Amino acid sequence: MTPAGEQLLAHHVALLAIPAIVPAIVVVGVVLYIARKDRLDERAERELIERAFEPEPDTKENE
Repeated sequence: MTPAGEQLLAHHVALLAIPAIVPAIVVVGVVLYIARKDRLDERAERELIERAFEPEPDTKENE
């Protein structure tokens, strides 16, 4: 609490930090997007390889 007659002025450090924080948040968002996309692509590629090496069912054995 401030004594009567004094004003509490806002500190300008927050205003100076905003230009540094916003680009950092954007960079983190881009990195997370690329990492997620890469993991999904890797999973799809792994599933494709697994399907390629699966033995095909032999129709003669089922008859």
